[in-house]
Amino acid sequence: MNGTPMTEQVGRLVGNLLAGGGEVFLPGVGSLYTERRSARRIDRRTVLPPHRVVSFTSQQRGASLVDEIARVMREGGEASQADPQAAAQEVYDRWLARAQEENLLTVEGVGVLAFKNFTPDEAFERRLNPQGREPVKIRAPRRFDWALWIGVAAILVALIYGGREFLMLSGEPEAVATEAVETERADMPAPVEAPDALAEVPQAELPTAGEEFPQSPGTASSEASVPEMTPAAEAQAESGEPMNLLSGRHYVVLGVFSTTENAGRALREIAAKEPAFRCRIYRFGEKFMVSPFSSDNSGPCAQFIGLHAERFPGMWTYTAR
Repeated sequence: MNGTPMTEQVGRLVGNLLAGGGEVFLPGVGSLYTERRSARRIDRRTVLPPHRVVSFTSQQRGASLVDEIARVMREGGEASQADPQAAAQEVYDRWLARAQEENLLTVEGVGVLAFKNFTPDEAFERRLNPQGREPVKIRAPRRFDWALWIGVAAILVALIYGGREFLMLSGEPEAVATEAVETERADMPAPVEAPDALAEVPQAELPTAGEEFPQSPGTASSEASVPEMTPAAEAQAESGEPMNLLSGRHYVVLGVFSTTENAGRALREIAAKEPAFRCRIYRFGEKFMVSPFSSDNSGPCAQFIGLHAERFPGMWTYTAR
Protein backbone atom coordinates (compact mmCIF):
# COMPACT_ATOMS: atom_id res chain seq x y z
CA MET A 1 0.00 0.00 0.00
CA ASN A 2 1.19 3.63 -0.48
CA GLY A 3 2.94 5.89 2.04
CA THR A 4 -0.30 6.75 3.88
CA PRO A 5 -0.33 5.12 7.32
CA MET A 6 -1.61 1.58 7.03
CA THR A 7 -4.33 1.97 9.68
CA GLU A 8 -5.73 4.99 7.88
CA GLN A 9 -5.77 3.23 4.49
CA VAL A 10 -7.49 0.13 5.87
CA GLY A 11 -9.99 2.29 7.75
CA ARG A 12 -10.77 4.23 4.56
CA LEU A 13 -11.31 0.95 2.68
CA VAL A 14 -13.71 -0.31 5.36
CA GLY A 15 -15.54 3.03 5.42
CA ASN A 16 -16.04 3.02 1.60
CA LEU A 17 -17.49 -0.47 1.71
CA LEU A 18 -19.92 0.35 4.54
CA ALA A 19 -20.93 3.78 3.20
CA GLY A 20 -21.85 2.16 -0.12
CA GLY A 21 -24.30 -0.09 1.65
CA GLY A 22 -22.05 -3.15 1.47
CA GLU A 23 -20.74 -5.71 3.93
CA VAL A 24 -17.18 -6.50 4.99
CA PHE A 25 -15.86 -9.62 6.73
CA LEU A 26 -13.01 -9.19 9.22
CA PRO A 27 -11.33 -12.59 9.61
CA GLY A 28 -11.00 -13.59 13.23
CA VAL A 29 -13.47 -10.86 14.32
CA GLY A 30 -16.79 -11.03 12.45
CA SER A 31 -18.68 -8.96 9.87
CA LEU A 32 -19.74 -5.33 9.72
CA TYR A 33 -22.71 -4.38 7.52
CA THR A 34 -24.99 -1.41 6.90
CA GLU A 35 -28.75 -1.67 7.43
CA ARG A 36 -31.54 0.83 6.91
CA ARG A 37 -34.03 1.43 9.68
CA SER A 38 -37.43 2.97 9.11
CA ALA A 39 -38.89 5.90 11.00
CA ARG A 40 -39.98 5.16 14.54
CA ARG A 41 -42.33 7.10 16.81
CA ILE A 42 -40.75 7.91 20.16
CA ASP A 43 -43.81 9.52 21.69
CA ARG A 44 -47.03 11.21 20.56
CA ARG A 45 -45.26 14.21 19.04
CA THR A 46 -41.71 12.96 18.39
CA VAL A 47 -40.53 10.73 15.54
CA LEU A 48 -37.08 9.31 14.84
CA PRO A 49 -36.51 9.73 11.08
CA PRO A 50 -35.35 6.86 8.83
CA HIS A 51 -31.58 6.36 8.95
CA ARG A 52 -28.74 3.90 8.36
CA VAL A 53 -26.69 2.16 11.06
CA VAL A 54 -23.65 -0.15 11.07
CA SER A 55 -24.33 -3.50 12.73
CA PHE A 56 -22.06 -6.41 13.70
CA THR A 57 -22.48 -10.15 13.41
CA SER A 58 -20.09 -12.99 14.23
CA GLN A 59 -21.15 -14.75 11.00
CA GLN A 60 -19.28 -14.24 7.74
CA ARG A 61 -21.04 -11.76 5.48
CA GLY A 62 -19.82 -9.90 2.47
CA ALA A 63 -16.34 -9.64 0.99
CA SER A 64 -13.30 -10.44 3.11
CA LEU A 65 -11.21 -7.44 4.07
CA VAL A 66 -8.10 -9.43 3.11
CA ASP A 67 -9.45 -9.90 -0.42
CA GLU A 68 -10.25 -6.20 -0.67
CA ILE A 69 -6.71 -5.29 0.44
CA ALA A 70 -5.28 -7.63 -2.19
CA ARG A 71 -7.48 -6.03 -4.88
CA VAL A 72 -6.33 -2.55 -3.94
CA MET A 73 -2.68 -3.67 -3.97
CA ARG A 74 -3.09 -5.17 -7.45
CA GLU A 75 -4.79 -2.08 -8.80
CA GLY A 76 -2.07 0.11 -7.30
CA GLY A 77 0.81 -2.04 -8.67
CA GLU A 78 2.11 -2.80 -5.20
CA ALA A 79 1.80 -6.62 -5.40
CA SER A 80 5.29 -7.48 -6.79
CA GLN A 81 5.28 -10.87 -5.20
CA ALA A 82 3.94 -13.97 -6.90
CA ASP A 83 1.22 -14.33 -4.26
CA PRO A 84 -0.56 -10.95 -3.60
CA GLN A 85 -3.02 -12.68 -1.31
CA ALA A 86 -0.22 -13.53 1.15
CA ALA A 87 0.95 -9.91 1.12
CA ALA A 88 -2.59 -8.73 1.79
CA GLN A 89 -2.92 -11.19 4.66
CA GLU A 90 0.27 -9.82 6.17
CA VAL A 91 -1.06 -6.24 5.94
CA TYR A 92 -4.35 -7.29 7.53
CA ASP A 93 -2.61 -9.10 10.41
CA ARG A 94 -0.48 -6.05 11.18
CA TRP A 95 -3.53 -3.75 11.01
CA LEU A 96 -5.59 -6.01 13.30
CA ALA A 97 -2.77 -6.15 15.86
CA ARG A 98 -2.71 -2.36 16.05
CA ALA A 99 -6.49 -1.79 15.89
CA GLN A 100 -7.60 -4.44 18.39
CA GLU A 101 -7.26 -3.97 22.15
CA GLU A 102 -8.94 -6.53 24.40
CA ASN A 103 -12.68 -6.12 23.63
CA LEU A 104 -12.30 -3.02 21.43
CA LEU A 105 -11.66 -2.77 17.71
CA THR A 106 -10.97 0.73 16.42
CA VAL A 107 -11.41 1.31 12.71
CA GLU A 108 -9.78 4.67 12.07
CA GLY A 109 -12.12 7.17 10.45
CA VAL A 110 -15.10 4.79 10.80
CA GLY A 111 -15.87 3.95 14.41
CA VAL A 112 -15.32 1.61 17.35
CA LEU A 113 -16.61 -1.95 17.83
CA ALA A 114 -17.11 -2.79 21.52
CA PHE A 115 -18.84 -5.96 22.68
CA LYS A 116 -20.63 -6.46 19.35
CA ASN A 117 -21.89 -2.87 19.35
CA PHE A 118 -20.52 -0.56 16.68
CA THR A 119 -20.41 3.20 17.34
CA PRO A 120 -19.60 5.31 14.25
CA ASP A 121 -17.39 8.36 14.38
CA GLU A 122 -19.11 11.74 14.01
CA ALA A 123 -17.72 12.32 10.51
CA PHE A 124 -18.71 8.82 9.35
CA GLU A 125 -22.18 9.27 10.87
CA ARG A 126 -22.69 12.38 8.72
CA ARG A 127 -21.55 10.36 5.73
CA LEU A 128 -24.08 7.63 6.46
CA ASN A 129 -26.96 10.03 7.24
CA PRO A 130 -26.46 13.43 5.61
CA GLN A 131 -29.97 14.48 6.67
CA GLY A 132 -29.21 13.67 10.31
CA ARG A 133 -30.98 11.33 12.67
CA GLU A 134 -32.12 13.66 15.42
CA PRO A 135 -35.75 13.16 16.59
CA VAL A 136 -38.26 15.37 14.78
CA LYS A 137 -41.26 16.96 16.46
CA ILE A 138 -44.53 16.67 14.56
CA ARG A 139 -47.77 18.53 14.90
CA ALA A 140 -50.68 16.50 16.11
CA PRO A 141 -53.67 16.63 13.73
CA ARG A 142 -56.21 19.20 14.79
CA ARG A 143 -59.54 17.89 15.88
CA PHE A 144 -62.60 18.99 13.98
CA ASP A 145 -64.19 21.83 15.92
CA TRP A 146 -67.93 21.27 15.45
CA ALA A 147 -68.92 24.30 17.49
CA LEU A 148 -66.76 26.60 15.36
CA TRP A 149 -68.12 25.34 12.06
CA ILE A 150 -71.72 25.43 13.28
CA GLY A 151 -71.19 29.08 14.22
CA VAL A 152 -69.73 29.88 10.79
CA ALA A 153 -72.68 28.17 9.08
CA ALA A 154 -75.15 30.16 11.19
CA ILE A 155 -73.45 33.43 10.22
CA LEU A 156 -73.57 32.52 6.53
CA VAL A 157 -77.27 31.67 6.72
CA ALA A 158 -78.00 34.98 8.48
CA LEU A 159 -76.10 36.92 5.80
CA ILE A 160 -77.98 35.16 2.98
CA TYR A 161 -81.44 35.80 4.43
CA GLY A 162 -80.52 39.35 5.47
CA GLY A 163 -79.37 40.16 1.93
CA ARG A 164 -82.55 38.68 0.49
CA GLU A 165 -84.72 40.77 2.80
CA PHE A 166 -82.77 43.91 1.91
CA LEU A 167 -83.29 43.30 -1.80
CA MET A 168 -87.01 42.81 -1.25
CA LEU A 169 -87.32 46.06 0.73
CA SER A 170 -85.44 48.04 -1.92
CA GLY A 171 -87.65 46.87 -4.78
CA GLU A 172 -88.29 50.24 -6.46
CA PRO A 173 -85.47 52.68 -5.60
CA GLU A 174 -85.64 54.39 -9.01
CA ALA A 175 -89.34 55.19 -8.64
CA VAL A 176 -88.75 56.69 -5.23
CA ALA A 177 -85.96 58.92 -6.54
CA THR A 178 -88.11 60.11 -9.47
CA GLU A 179 -91.04 61.08 -7.26
CA ALA A 180 -88.72 62.93 -4.88
CA VAL A 181 -87.62 65.15 -7.79
CA GLU A 182 -91.22 65.83 -8.77
CA THR A 183 -91.85 67.45 -5.39
CA GLU A 184 -89.65 70.41 -6.33
CA ARG A 185 -92.09 71.98 -8.76
CA ALA A 186 -91.97 75.78 -8.95
CA ASP A 187 -95.65 76.55 -9.39
CA MET A 188 -97.12 74.98 -6.30
CA PRO A 189 -100.83 75.51 -5.52
CA ALA A 190 -102.23 77.03 -2.39
CA PRO A 191 -101.45 75.23 0.87
CA VAL A 192 -103.49 72.10 1.35
CA GLU A 193 -104.57 71.00 4.76
CA ALA A 194 -105.00 67.27 5.21
CA PRO A 195 -107.62 65.90 7.56
CA ASP A 196 -105.76 62.59 7.98
CA ALA A 197 -103.07 62.04 10.58
CA LEU A 198 -99.48 61.25 9.67
CA ALA A 199 -98.08 57.85 10.57
CA GLU A 200 -94.59 57.99 11.89
CA VAL A 201 -92.49 55.23 10.32
CA PRO A 202 -89.47 53.54 11.91
CA GLN A 203 -86.34 54.28 9.90
CA ALA A 204 -85.35 50.59 9.77
CA GLU A 205 -88.05 49.79 7.15
CA LEU A 206 -87.58 51.22 3.66
CA PRO A 207 -90.59 53.25 2.41
CA THR A 208 -91.74 52.18 -1.04
CA ALA A 209 -95.31 53.44 -1.45
CA GLY A 210 -97.74 56.27 -0.56
CA GLU A 211 -101.28 56.61 0.87
CA GLU A 212 -104.36 58.48 -0.33
CA PHE A 213 -106.51 60.60 1.99
CA PRO A 214 -109.41 63.05 1.44
CA GLN A 215 -108.60 66.76 1.85
CA SER A 216 -110.38 69.43 3.83
CA PRO A 217 -113.08 71.23 1.83
CA GLY A 218 -111.38 74.61 2.33
CA THR A 219 -108.05 73.58 0.86
CA ALA A 220 -108.96 71.16 -1.90
CA SER A 221 -108.31 72.27 -5.51
CA SER A 222 -109.31 70.81 -8.82
CA GLU A 223 -105.97 69.00 -9.09
CA ALA A 224 -105.69 67.92 -5.42
CA SER A 225 -109.24 66.76 -4.90
CA VAL A 226 -109.88 63.29 -3.51
CA PRO A 227 -112.90 61.35 -4.82
CA GLU A 228 -115.56 60.62 -2.30
CA MET A 229 -115.47 57.15 -0.84
CA THR A 230 -118.36 54.74 -0.89
CA PRO A 231 -119.86 53.74 2.45
CA ALA A 232 -118.22 50.30 2.11
CA ALA A 233 -114.80 51.84 1.43
CA GLU A 234 -115.26 54.29 4.30
CA ALA A 235 -116.10 51.42 6.64
CA GLN A 236 -113.08 49.52 5.41
CA ALA A 237 -110.77 52.50 6.07
CA GLU A 238 -112.26 53.06 9.52
CA SER A 239 -111.69 49.42 10.42
CA GLY A 240 -108.03 49.66 9.48
CA GLU A 241 -108.23 47.13 6.66
CA PRO A 242 -105.78 47.71 3.78
CA MET A 243 -107.15 49.52 0.72
CA ASN A 244 -106.08 49.40 -2.95
CA LEU A 245 -104.07 52.17 -4.64
CA LEU A 246 -105.63 54.11 -7.51
CA SER A 247 -103.53 54.09 -10.69
CA GLY A 248 -102.14 57.53 -11.48
CA ARG A 249 -102.78 58.98 -8.00
CA HIS A 250 -100.03 60.69 -6.02
CA TYR A 251 -99.63 59.61 -2.40
CA VAL A 252 -97.69 61.14 0.50
CA VAL A 253 -95.85 58.21 2.05
CA LEU A 254 -94.80 57.88 5.66
CA GLY A 255 -93.62 54.31 5.46
CA VAL A 256 -94.10 50.72 4.33
CA PHE A 257 -94.52 47.80 6.73
CA SER A 258 -94.20 44.08 6.30
CA THR A 259 -97.39 43.26 8.26
CA THR A 260 -100.75 44.90 8.90
CA GLU A 261 -100.06 44.71 12.64
CA ASN A 262 -97.02 46.98 12.26
CA ALA A 263 -98.97 49.40 10.08
CA GLY A 264 -101.85 49.48 12.59
CA ARG A 265 -99.43 50.17 15.41
CA ALA A 266 -98.09 53.17 13.46
CA LEU A 267 -101.65 54.50 13.01
CA ARG A 268 -102.31 54.31 16.73
CA GLU A 269 -99.06 56.12 17.55
CA ILE A 270 -99.93 58.96 15.16
CA ALA A 271 -103.47 59.21 16.56
CA ALA A 272 -102.00 59.59 20.04
CA LYS A 273 -99.56 62.22 18.80
CA GLU A 274 -102.04 64.19 16.68
CA PRO A 275 -105.70 63.28 17.37
CA ALA A 276 -106.96 65.59 14.62
CA PHE A 277 -105.33 63.48 11.92
CA ARG A 278 -105.90 59.95 10.77
CA CYS A 279 -103.98 57.78 8.29
CA ARG A 280 -104.98 54.94 6.02
CA ILE A 281 -103.33 51.69 5.04
CA TYR A 282 -102.90 50.66 1.40
CA ARG A 283 -101.70 47.43 -0.13
CA PHE A 284 -98.34 47.71 -1.86
CA GLY A 285 -97.28 44.39 -3.33
CA GLU A 286 -96.75 42.03 -0.40
CA LYS A 287 -96.38 44.95 2.05
CA PHE A 288 -98.59 47.65 3.51
CA MET A 289 -98.20 51.39 2.96
CA VAL A 290 -99.24 54.15 5.39
CA SER A 291 -100.23 57.49 3.83
CA PRO A 292 -101.85 60.65 5.27
CA PHE A 293 -102.72 62.40 1.98
CA SER A 294 -103.22 61.83 -1.78
CA SER A 295 -103.96 63.96 -4.84
CA ASP A 296 -104.35 63.84 -8.62
CA ASN A 297 -101.32 66.12 -8.86
CA SER A 298 -97.95 65.92 -7.16
CA GLY A 299 -97.91 69.64 -6.28
CA PRO A 300 -100.39 69.44 -3.38
CA CYS A 301 -98.47 66.44 -2.05
CA ALA A 302 -95.30 68.53 -1.99
CA GLN A 303 -97.21 71.34 -0.27
CA PHE A 304 -98.47 68.91 2.34
CA ILE A 305 -94.99 67.53 2.99
CA GLY A 306 -93.62 71.07 3.44
CA LEU A 307 -96.36 72.05 5.92
CA HIS A 308 -95.76 69.05 8.18
CA ALA A 309 -92.02 68.45 7.64
CA GLU A 310 -91.05 69.85 11.04
CA ARG A 311 -93.25 67.44 13.01
CA PHE A 312 -93.21 64.53 10.63
CA PRO A 313 -89.87 64.52 8.73
CA GLY A 314 -88.99 61.96 6.10
CA MET A 315 -92.24 61.97 4.09
CA TRP A 316 -92.06 61.52 0.29
CA THR A 317 -94.37 61.26 -2.75
CA TYR A 318 -95.26 58.08 -4.66
CA THR A 319 -97.31 57.78 -7.87
CA ALA A 320 -99.33 54.59 -8.20
CA ARG A 321 -98.79 52.60 -11.38
